[in-house]
Amino acid sequence: MNIVVCLKQVPNTNEVKINQETGTLIRDGVPSIINPDDRNALEEALKIKN
Repeated sequence: MNIVVCLKQVPNTNEVKINQETGTLIRDGVPSIINPDDRNALEEALKIKN
């Protein structure tokens, strides 16, 4: 059986800063992580495969 899981990189919310003037995220220097929900989906897919 083939299993496909889509993953998305998102900014680490612990280190995100907001531009007070525009209300947008300042992503410069903020590391990206795998979306936590996508990580859970990957773990479940690996359990199913094994």
